[in-house]
Amino acid sequence: MLQVSSRPLQEQPTLVMTAKLTVAEISSFLGKAYAAVAEQAGKSGLVMTGPPFARYRPLDPDYSRFEVEAGFPVDRSAPVTGEVASSTLPGGPAAVVTHVGPYEEMKPAYEATERWISEHDGVPEGPPWEVYYSDPNQQPDPSTWRTEIVQPFRDN
Repeated sequence: MLQVSSRPLQEQPTLVMTAKLTVAEISSFLGKAYAAVAEQAGKSGLVMTGPPFARYRPLDPDYSRFEVEAGFPVDRSAPVTGEVASSTLPGGPAAVVTHVGPYEEMKPAYEATERWISEHDGVPEGPPWEVYYSDPNQQPDPSTWRTEIVQPFRDN
């Protein structure tokens, strides 16, 4: 059984790369984005303050294409140039659930989060994001991958 909980978030500066992608293109983009963001953070003197994340904004009703914003939380905002941009993750209440297993099997975790928000008289506020606590390159067994899904919400 998935345990959804509420967590108050502080607005968090981030460095990200953004692209419009099909579902099949997401995996290869994430590796490229994380490498470019880490390099830019180092060049800019920024400290990455947490694990990588990706925020997904659906572009089609069938969820076949997304605008994906992928990167790392950082210690402060700073001007950057090139493919990497400064952004923020919002503050406020969020419903949070941890999924353990392959990325392709996260749909029940998203559904549990949506249900929890509705049962607590809330409505989603902006797109969700995923925080990746497992590195597939170092943990090749997908059944062990840990991903946190974060969905900001507001009272209805």
